[in-house]
Amino acid sequence: MKYKKNYKTIGRDLSPLCFLPSGRLVCYRHGELLIIENRKVTKSFLVFKGRNERIFARCRYLYRLLRMGVRAAWAIDEENLVLSIGNTIYEFDLKSGLMSDGFSCGKGIRPLIFTQVEGVSSVDNGLYFGGYLGNEDKKPVSVYRRVGRDKWVVVFTFPQGAINHIHAIVHDIYRDCLWIFTGDFGEASAIWRVSDNFHKVDRVCCNSQKYRGCVVFALPEGLLYATDAPFANDYIYLMNPEDCSLRTIAPIDGSCIYGCQWNDKYVFSSTVEGDGRNTSRLEFYFGRKRGAGIKDEYVHMYYGNLKEGFEEIYKEKKDFMPYYTFQFGVFKFPYGINKTDTLFFQPVATKKNDLRLLSIEQ
Repeated sequence: MKYKKNYKTIGRDLSPLCFLPSGRLVCYRHGELLIIENRKVTKSFLVFKGRNERIFARCRYLYRLLRMGVRAAWAIDEENLVLSIGNTIYEFDLKSGLMSDGFSCGKGIRPLIFTQVEGVSSVDNGLYFGGYLGNEDKKPVSVYRRVGRDKWVVVFTFPQGAINHIHAIVHDIYRDCLWIFTGDFGEASAIWRVSDNFHKVDRVCCNSQKYRGCVVFALPEGLLYATDAPFANDYIYLMNPEDCSLRTIAPIDGSCIYGCQWNDKYVFSSTVEGDGRNTSRLEFYFGRKRGAGIKDEYVHMYYGNLKEGFEEIYKEKKDFMPYYTFQFGVFKFPYGINKTDTLFFQPVATKKNDLRLLSIEQ
């Protein structure tokens, strides 16, 4: 089923953050958190009072250049949110409208995604994240668990030389363990199995871009994920956890950083980006040369499941701005499982709908 002509625009400069347990959508725009129901804003909360987010962020190029806004979010419950802003994790109370003082992750460190762990007997329940940073020198990288408001403890640390950063922590109720996907190059591109409350962390496969993933879903059949390999061919894979063998589900036209679960289907966004290796300063600031794994100038959206397969349902062309300075071309989705009949997403750094919130009906 093709959806290309059926998308609707909900609003400009509207970033989808996460779903509340009730199914209401939390978004961010110009210094405010917004609650959306039936495509309409029902509540708003002021988060930032400064000029940057209230005024300068209205210029989408400045917004992208300065990495403004909320980078990742999670709903603890119907009234409390966790927000990743810069290198600090804040908690926002929707009932009182108050923001916490925050927890500093350290210079250059932030979560790419939060993971809620429940129902895995070998690991404590709770909200987790792994350190995401450039880290060319492969300095130690930690995994954190929330133990209270603005309180996070380190539960495990990858040693010096092991990885660049953590892409995803995946809770797997079918195999009673966690999985950690790390990047980016050589042996740092790896999949790790976690049990015994992080006293046992085993690297089960590594040293291939086939194991470099950011968006991962634990299914009864195995681990479903799309590769994040800008300089290699990218695929949606199903990994057999018993022997780490890979079954190719579908090829995709670029690396994948963002995706979501939409009822019983899964959605992956490809990325328009550069190679990512040995980038010169000139290439970093002004480069527009695609990595070998990025097949064209379009951001592609793939939708499906193991039973019905995957198909492309939408695409947009990357805009003319440099990749690294003004961000990669991607589609971003709200965090959490989407149990509604509407797929919400935000094109970033695209020619047609940059930073708009769009929707597609199932």
